[in-house]
Amino acid sequence: MKIPLHTNTAVVFRLSAMGDVALMSGVLSYWNSLYRTKFIVITREEFAPLFENHPAIAGIEALSKESLEYKTYSQTCKKLAEKYADFPLFDLHASTRSRLLAHQWKTSVYRYNKMPVLRRLFLWSKGKIGKNALLEKDVRQRYASLLCEDPVAPRLLKPKIYLDEDERTDARNLLAELFPNNTKKIVAIHPFATHKAKTLPLGHWQKISAVLSGEYQILFVGKGDLPENMYGKNLINKTNLRELCAVLSRCSLLITGDSGPMHLADAVDTPLLALFGPTTKEWGFFPVGENAHILQKEMPCRPCSLHGKQKCRQKESCLEKISTEEIIAHAKKILS
Repeated sequence: MKIPLHTNTAVVFRLSAMGDVALMSGVLSYWNSLYRTKFIVITREEFAPLFENHPAIAGIEALSKESLEYKTYSQTCKKLAEKYADFPLFDLHASTRSRLLAHQWKTSVYRYNKMPVLRRLFLWSKGKIGKNALLEKDVRQRYASLLCEDPVAPRLLKPKIYLDEDERTDARNLLAELFPNNTKKIVAIHPFATHKAKTLPLGHWQKISAVLSGEYQILFVGKGDLPENMYGKNLINKTNLRELCAVLSRCSLLITGDSGPMHLADAVDTPLLALFGPTTKEWGFFPVGENAHILQKEMPCRPCSLHGKQKCRQKESCLEKISTEEIIAHAKKILS
């Protein structure tokens, strides 16, 4: 069925994860530039702030944890279907929850191709099946193909967080308090990931921060538990989502693994050094900004899982094969 491109308003569904939701922002901007369509985004309440001030957004449905529970979700779907009965639904999640919503939707439903079978074949065959097909389109392009027949250049779909002047000013003032009379560049470090295998051991981050602190101001960001023996200032667990974006926009570099903040830095045009281990380019999540840099080491066991959940069985993981010296050298090269 052909999607009506003249549609003035459409509903877009994507619940998680943070990076996947953030990647929608550039796609919605691109669609809006082509078709002048406005979008109502349905997502988890913790990710809803990503779409504040977005010029392509007509509304945001922020779903609470309670509304997504098994016993209440059917009623949540019913209410959403009734509230937006006049609008088509664009399913950019292709999950069980999105299909349950689609079942109650009163108008047309369009679902992006998540390529689940091919992704699992690629994983099962250790990269022997499906590699070229997966590399043809990253996740942004797969989203965009729902409305665009021809492939869209990834740079045109780069995520975008729209910060206002108050948010930028607050971030500038916060960093001025942390680093008074500062003349050095600020390097943000996000040492966490949803799954342990997707980030370096904390000892590696300690060494990286210790060496870089000789030339730069170090700022730890994100959510998690950080030991006290790290070199640098600490904003761990002290910022909300938009405050984090604003702080990142004032930094000269973010060093992180494959994580949500990686996409946030890309979305606010902050130079980025991303360390990839158990997840690979075929999954479609590499950042695409001009100042996004990737470090990875090829190993026959990569990728070992779809999302980096699996515990590494090697003596030295693919991430640990990226030496701290190499990370430091790349960081200094970017900063120079």
